[in-house]
Amino acid sequence: MTILENVRVLHFHPGSVSGPTDIAIDGGKIVEVGRGLAARHPGAERLSPGGYVSPGLVCSHNHFYSALSRGLMVAIEPSKDFAQQLKNMWWLLDRAIDEGITRASGLAGAADAAMLGVTSVVDHHASPEFIDGSLDVLAEGFETVGLRGVLCYETTDRNGRDGARAGVRENERFARRVDDARKTGGDPLVEAAIGAHAPFTVDDETLSGLASACSSTGRGLHIHVAEDKFDAVDSRYRFGKDICVRLDEAGLLGPKTILGHGLYLTDSEVELVNARDSFIAHNARSNMNNCVGYNDKIGRYRNPVLGTDGIGSDMIEEAGFAFFKHHDSGGARWMDAFLEMLQNGNRLLERYFPGKRFGRVEAGYEADLTFWDYDPPTPLESGNVAGHVAFGMGSRMVSGTMVAGRFIVKDRKPVFDAAAIAQRGRDETRRLWQRMEERK
Repeated sequence: MTILENVRVLHFHPGSVSGPTDIAIDGGKIVEVGRGLAARHPGAERLSPGGYVSPGLVCSHNHFYSALSRGLMVAIEPSKDFAQQLKNMWWLLDRAIDEGITRASGLAGAADAAMLGVTSVVDHHASPEFIDGSLDVLAEGFETVGLRGVLCYETTDRNGRDGARAGVRENERFARRVDDARKTGGDPLVEAAIGAHAPFTVDDETLSGLASACSSTGRGLHIHVAEDKFDAVDSRYRFGKDICVRLDEAGLLGPKTILGHGLYLTDSEVELVNARDSFIAHNARSNMNNCVGYNDKIGRYRNPVLGTDGIGSDMIEEAGFAFFKHHDSGGARWMDAFLEMLQNGNRLLERYFPGKRFGRVEAGYEADLTFWDYDPPTPLESGNVAGHVAFGMGSRMVSGTMVAGRFIVKDRKPVFDAAAIAQRGRDETRRLWQRMEERK
């Protein structure tokens, strides 16, 4: 057992700040919160990290395969729209990813997330020249760093029928691997979803295969939808129906479904997503970077969550961008609305990790925690948490990250070999650049 002594508990939504208190952790769970816990547990390890302790941050839509795209040194053909940008940049990059690059990307992405106070990442992977076993390799990064995650492979028709079938098989295989680990008494940090790229790259046969995979594994679909107007128009032109109607008729909207973006969904589709209790992942920075527009309907969803869509894992910065972009677009919602989206990532985790509770520093919840070295020049109180996050707090103030009761970052120092991970990333990035040039 470990006792964290004399810390202040910070909840981002609903905003609350406690007085000095203790947190008792046994195994991977919080078992008690209150004063004087060391006296009741004399044999426990006692730590005094100081500062604030919050529930761990959750990134609900990411692409670790883009972790090595930072500072990309490849001549990319100019793009006039998002469809060309996908073809000229992102589909060129994912075709160049092999086993070594996947491994390096997973390690680099997980290390970056841990240092930013993120305890869980919902990832959406693509590597069409390395499909079979790719999720095992990606999971190595999560497991080496100690990060919690939900992984899937991005099934698509754009690499042919065989590639689409291989994507479905990889999703099913990885889900069975997780189930087998649980059957033998394991408690895996990494779970599985069933992944697909976007409806405009998935025909009805592949959609049926994805639906069968979701049904047989008990998982939900993780897919981009209506990130650009082209996706919505394509669905109506080729299939005669809105995207979410098409997904629903295939049995793919449900309480474990994760829809990325959704900028161009109709009012009736929003209602359908809500009726099916599905999640919508808002990725404000990525949408700005890709010039696809703003999701002005995001406040009408039942289960909105925050993701980064591959632009790192800084969830405090992501929440801030979401807030400021909302204001810039004429919206009137306050920062607490976007902290609620961040908090909703914990409800998503609970649907994928049976029997576990996330998102509160209370007895019975998982000990997935973020430690903050924040000494504000103005009072931090329960009523003004959102204002502090919007205008003061940042990832530079993260002093520690704990997942399942184990520090993966402590006193600002990674417990994993961050230097070796960074060096591997640099080495593999040069191969990535070369492979991208070869595939142009």
